[in-house]
Amino acid sequence: MKQWHNLDIDKVQSATSETLVTNEVRKAYQEKHGKNKLQASEKTPEWKKFLSYFHDALMYVLIGAAVLKFMTGSLIEGAIVLLVVVLNAMIGYYQERKADDSLSSISKLLSSKATIESENGRLSIDAEDLIPGDRVYLAPGDIIPADLRMETVNELKIDESILTGEPDAVVKTTAHLEGQIALAERTNMAYSGTQVQSGTGKGIVVEIGSDTEIGKINASLATIEVKETPLLKKVNEMNHAIFKGIGVFIFLLGLISYFIYGMSPMYIVSAIIALIVSSIPEGLPSILTIILSSGVKNMSDQNAIVKGLPTVETLGSMTVICSDKTGTLTKNDMTLTNVFSNNQVTVIDHEDQTDLSNNELLAQIMQNCQETQSFDDRHCPVTGNATELALLRWTNRIGTPRIKSLETLPFDSKYKYMATSHLINGKKRIFVKGAPDIVLNKATAAHIDGQIAEFDHAQWEKINLAFASEGQRVIAFAYKDIDTTTELTHEEMDELVIIGLAGIIDPAKESAIEAVADCKKAGVRVVMITGDHPTTAKAIAKKLGIDHSERAITGTELDRLSTDEWQTVVKNTNIFARTTPEHKLMIVTYLQEQGEIVGMTGDGVNDAPALRKADVGIAMGIKGSDVSKQAADMILIDDNFETIAKAIKEGRRIFDNLKKTILFYLPTCLAQGLLLIVSMLGNLPLPLSTVQILWLNLVASITLSYALGFEPAHKMIMNRAPRDMKEKIISNYTLFRIVYVGLLLTFFGFLTMNAFSDEAVRQTVLINAIVFGQAFYMINCREITDSAFSNKIKQNKALIYSLLVMAILQLGMVYFSPLQSILQTTSLTVSELLISVLPATLLFLLVESEKHVTRVILKENVPAYSMDTKVEK
Repeated sequence: MKQWHNLDIDKVQSATSETLVTNEVRKAYQEKHGKNKLQASEKTPEWKKFLSYFHDALMYVLIGAAVLKFMTGSLIEGAIVLLVVVLNAMIGYYQERKADDSLSSISKLLSSKATIESENGRLSIDAEDLIPGDRVYLAPGDIIPADLRMETVNELKIDESILTGEPDAVVKTTAHLEGQIALAERTNMAYSGTQVQSGTGKGIVVEIGSDTEIGKINASLATIEVKETPLLKKVNEMNHAIFKGIGVFIFLLGLISYFIYGMSPMYIVSAIIALIVSSIPEGLPSILTIILSSGVKNMSDQNAIVKGLPTVETLGSMTVICSDKTGTLTKNDMTLTNVFSNNQVTVIDHEDQTDLSNNELLAQIMQNCQETQSFDDRHCPVTGNATELALLRWTNRIGTPRIKSLETLPFDSKYKYMATSHLINGKKRIFVKGAPDIVLNKATAAHIDGQIAEFDHAQWEKINLAFASEGQRVIAFAYKDIDTTTELTHEEMDELVIIGLAGIIDPAKESAIEAVADCKKAGVRVVMITGDHPTTAKAIAKKLGIDHSERAITGTELDRLSTDEWQTVVKNTNIFARTTPEHKLMIVTYLQEQGEIVGMTGDGVNDAPALRKADVGIAMGIKGSDVSKQAADMILIDDNFETIAKAIKEGRRIFDNLKKTILFYLPTCLAQGLLLIVSMLGNLPLPLSTVQILWLNLVASITLSYALGFEPAHKMIMNRAPRDMKEKIISNYTLFRIVYVGLLLTFFGFLTMNAFSDEAVRQTVLINAIVFGQAFYMINCREITDSAFSNKIKQNKALIYSLLVMAILQLGMVYFSPLQSILQTTSLTVSELLISVLPATLLFLLVESEKHVTRVILKENVPAYSMDTKVEK
């Protein structure tokens, strides 16, 4: 693709069209190359999204069990199993739909109309009909309809923030530019989707549709694959392990039952179905969905909108956060901080209203050499050039008078200064404001304490460098008295009298400084990726407390790196400046290749590819474009980095609670499976029916286990390093606990059941023993290795409510006749009821004893959230 900014305008005309485009040429081009529009990405139909929730190994097994039930004539039991599968899918689909906002597509940024030069004069056409070679006229408020190489400009300024992230409008020029230049500095180009802020101009269309800069971003978004979150990976691994284990048991039990015991095929099928239903944690997907949904709601309350449920947990897994600077880490509010005049530096105190009364002339130049505020404005404007607003807010506040300008030389990137002329006391005076390296070189004298003094260039340059090293944007101010008949021209910009320097900065948010510290304490690396100057980026990074803030690398330097050098730079650099969308995407990609879980913040269209590629894309809710919000996984309503730190804490809390839930839920499934296996191997009747097993798995287990999702965060949760992503969701200790608790539940179940001869009483007592065992064991699971009594139960009201609901449901199962008829249970006497509760008490005491032994063996205070967690000392 041509580097259009490097070409003279005549070469651009030769490469596109030297004459005005005719209708015949336009039609022929469009038939061959297509129109000026972006290729729409394919959307997944809603029915496919719903069916995706059935795409799971364990769901396939349950569907198979339901089919077998139908084939054997057990229609009600088959329908119940199938209903469980459908309910799981519906809950997941509903929660995802509820969390997902309907956002605008990237195509809505594009212009619908364009004014072109034709043989019959100016003509308005549909923007999608443009082809290379068209001459497009631009006026204030116009959306650029295609990528243009500017041919003529008249004080033209274009807001390119959606592409570059830079808040200030770019002053456009027409001369060709030499060498490889960053997108933000191509002043002779106008890009599709950006907007004219002021001035007029005419440009030649050089790229249309997918070949425009915004089209490249759109194409990049389409090529990025949907990522699988760490939680889904771990859950899928767990499900496959359970699937394989159940498959082996089914095969062996089928062989033993048929060839050794000679059982009938119908009995074997019924037993296998019961084994499938009992051993598969069919309620677990619903529980995980409920817990993740609670995390989504909590984050919403903290100004973070999460679009996908698994994102909640991924936030807690993040190891790196790549953040934009402006508005996220900083206030996005340029502020006057330092002034050098009269040979002294004055620190501006906005609370005490430090004034500039000792240099009234400097304040006059700040107030009047500008284009943001008109002479007739009664109040300081709130929008416009960020640098001028910082000066105006201060000069208006201290009451600096306005002086009507006679002439204006607007700021031009070619000259790097602006100037205005004013009639003061019958004399004509030029006010000049601009880049220090330009203005200082044009100065021959200095204004000090009301007198014209010798100009010490070295001293002023030293102050300029000192301000810049602190991340300040430095502006120089000067003046010159001329004859009233002399016109204001660039030729008059010499022999200036320098009067002062001003340092302006977008200050770091106090909340961001605290949040960066919290992230570092939590072992999460913070990386700043900005379009700003590296000196400014390093200074802000230092104030924020970002590690290695003394080093920064620019986008131009990144372009020269080999693959191996990229890997090294990304691993060791935390400050990236003057970056492009491609750089952001590459940084995220290389970090992921190094095993990092990457969060990426952004607000512009240019950030969209990196947001989608990141493990967690985080868009800004206030200043973010619709495109960035669409590409992101989470939206910050308040554009505050502090909210990300809160989200990390919430994500870690959710994952801890998911582990507690799995640790609680799986022993029951194991116990039910073992009850059936032992019964089959012992040639005994099946202890529980399919409906009774479903009652245990769905009603009792879900009623209890969802409450663990509301456990508060551990007090040390943000003092530990991110978990190792190779760690399985079921650790060695978790497996040990699942096995021995499952064995205890099985043993106590058989022991309690065999105390009675009546089958209905046996089954009712067994269900009660398992449910109450679950209830007591859930209290154990609130703290994985610490004592259950170290965590006050009143901190989790959901737990209290779930225990009450469970008790009511169990009483209904035992004494409510409609439930008795469905579940084939019977009423129990007080003594029978007490006997069914006794095993739960023993289980609770045994688990607490094991946890005490574990703590003694380890000889250290293991946090309650995980046996495998590594804590930073």
